Amino acid sequence: MSSSLTDAHSSQPTWGRYGDLRPHQIEAIRDRASVAFVPWGALEWHCLHAPIGLDNVKAENICLAIAERTGGVVLPAIPLGVNTIKPFKGFAHSIDISEGLAAQVAEEICLQLADEGFSVVILMTGHYPQEQIDALEEAVRRARLSAPKTVYEVWADNRLLGDAFQGDHAGATETSFQLLFDPASVDTSSLPNRPLTLDGDGVMGEDPREASADRGRAQLEVILENAIPLVERLLEEAKDA
Repeated sequence: MSSSLTDAHSSQPTWGRYGDLRPHQIEAIRDRASVAFVPWGALEWHCLHAPIGLDNVKAENICLAIAERTGGVVLPAIPLGVNTIKPFKGFAHSIDISEGLAAQVAEEICLQLADEGFSVVILMTGHYPQEQIDALEEAVRRARLSAPKTVYEVWADNRLLGDAFQGDHAGATETSFQLLFDPASVDTSSLPNRPLTLDGDGVMGEDPREASADRGRAQLEVILENAIPLVERLLEEAKDA
């Protein structure tokens, strides 16, 4: 996916990756669609077939897909996962972060984006244990007290899927997203020739061998259908505030 989209009637981009944009481009995007997306992920075991940073790739690319349709900027993914599969089931190659640290970082990012003039800040997490959600919700609660003119939201991709697809861990849903966004990073041939389990393999949900890029695209469409109206409503409410 390209990093920005230029309006047919303007030389200015209407959305983009925050780190790739020059100051006047950020300002033009903010003036048109004053929303900043903050992808939130983790570094943790996703079985033998998928990369450690899957949650980051998933969250960032979902945010980019939404921003392409609504406008806005997308920050780099924050790989600070609370309650990863390391303390949950003992799997290695996982970097586990405390709720307090994740909340502090998220709060400071929210306040910095408010200071930069964004009306809406959406934290989109691709890693969604309740402890992760709680940390981000605590961050936005505190941010609302310090910068009440900005609207803050915590979203998770599994919730935006509704009933159409089930969120999982390294299963067919997450693997389908990874096959859509970064297919070269997935190797299902590395999986053992037996049923996969949570305790033995770190897989929760449908077998990842059932995953496909086409399924990932269908999942993304569901998220877009659910997320775009929400972003548009938040932007309209921010204008009227």
